[in-house]
Amino acid sequence: MEDLFLKLKSENDQDFSQALTTFVNNASYIVLLHYASVTKFEFLDKENFRSEIWEAIFLHLNSKEQYYIHEKCLATLRILSRDKTNLDSILTKEKLNVILEYAGLNIKQEKYTISSVTNEAQKLLCNLLFNSPKIQTTLVETSCLECVIDRISKYNENNCHDTKLFDVRIIFLVTALNISTRNFVCTELHGDIQLIKMLENVLQYYSMDNREIKDNDATLTCEILKALFNLFYQPKDLTTEEMEIYEKLVFILRNLCFNNSKQHKENLISNTVNLLTVIPKNCYSNLIVQLPNNQQDLILYKDVDMSTINILIIFLNNKLECKTNLIENLSPILSCFIRMCKTERLIRKYTRMQVLPPLKDVLQRPEEGTTLRNKLCKLLTTPITEVRDLVAEFLFVLCKEKVGRMIKYTGYGNAAGMFANKGLLGPDHAKVDYSSESEDSETEEYEKYKEKINPVVGCYESPKPNPLEGMTEEQKEYEAMKLVSLVDQLQRKGLIQPCRVGEDGKPKAIEHVLELKEQLPKQQIHRQESDSD
Repeated sequence: MEDLFLKLKSENDQDFSQALTTFVNNASYIVLLHYASVTKFEFLDKENFRSEIWEAIFLHLNSKEQYYIHEKCLATLRILSRDKTNLDSILTKEKLNVILEYAGLNIKQEKYTISSVTNEAQKLLCNLLFNSPKIQTTLVETSCLECVIDRISKYNENNCHDTKLFDVRIIFLVTALNISTRNFVCTELHGDIQLIKMLENVLQYYSMDNREIKDNDATLTCEILKALFNLFYQPKDLTTEEMEIYEKLVFILRNLCFNNSKQHKENLISNTVNLLTVIPKNCYSNLIVQLPNNQQDLILYKDVDMSTINILIIFLNNKLECKTNLIENLSPILSCFIRMCKTERLIRKYTRMQVLPPLKDVLQRPEEGTTLRNKLCKLLTTPITEVRDLVAEFLFVLCKEKVGRMIKYTGYGNAAGMFANKGLLGPDHAKVDYSSESEDSETEEYEKYKEKINPVVGCYESPKPNPLEGMTEEQKEYEAMKLVSLVDQLQRKGLIQPCRVGEDGKPKAIEHVLELKEQLPKQQIHRQESDSD
């Protein structure tokens, strides 16, 4: 391999061309088998070897007479650009402009000419964006973004898949790695509108007869969704016309959820969910459609089609089976449901029926079992804070943010952490405005055991013998003092700390036991008020 790279420095055009051909033609074997996971070519570290090879290749790229090797030059640079070593110092504005020219992104054109050379330059540009902070900032100073959005707006059925894919990937990478470009792409270039139109055109064919989406189009769709996520991550004020476009997008996402591709379904829904977490909340109503009662093969709730929401619930259930990467797998879908349920009353009601149906199973703990409720309650005590808080918020919203209802379905022990964080440990907390309709009918099973359910664990517990029964007063006193001693040891070691409930409903550490005594009159007053209610 080192000998091959030495030939790339050759001033002999024939040797250089032959070396390029050998390198690129063998790339399917050399690169895929030996360098697929390699991002560094250490033998290029010798002296100024790396820089000299880049200079030699660009020398040939600048020669229009050698057009027949330009594609291989760009392919070679694409492979070399995996190595970040000195990449920023090697790349100059002049070199970037050469790459943009070959990618057709240096000036706007009435009609863009696309070739295999164009696609190689696009791929090289994507690599450079990913690996070079300098390119991430310098690219904004060129006309690349204006050109790529303009080219997208002029796509037709004759444009090949690779051109579309790498144009969108350029937008995704720029907006992901240089956050300042997001507002420019949306506000000045209306790139979000163009991407939505592109998505609609890609999926239009598949909306008929429920056709299975092709591999290429599935990949392109996911890339568009990722780029849109970047652009929507920072909300902006929308005009009436823009809001109509966004509402159309939600209809597109709704239809996308029904794709029947076994290979791409999860990836498509996953990217759809990500996008749903950042679109304007008032667009969620377009996920559910009002339908007449005579419609067949739909999941109806109050004459509204909940098929999309049901697909997302199934997706959530599948993600709850994941044992690794919980934040990555669960955060998007939980965030999506929290936003939808807070915004759309019917979505919340239907989701609650599926996740927290009227309580029948009162003989086992909420976190034990295989239902959605069981799986979610189990995560209420996970050490992964982000997942735990999202699960708690989701269940709390389904309970219309009522503490008593949350305790009923999860047990106080599972929900105590959330109550403490939200300041809900005290008797007074802000009421949230939800629909007044009751959704919490009690089952016969729940009514039967209601008085014997332990609210701390959230289930019925059979009567247990009194552990003090049969003890003398001296033995009871001994056990009590032993318990006091153990608690004192835990406190001295800093493992536990006495606290009281503060005015904000959150736990407050106390300095002295007398502070607890001061709270007793207030607690008694609150208890009397609660009893009178």
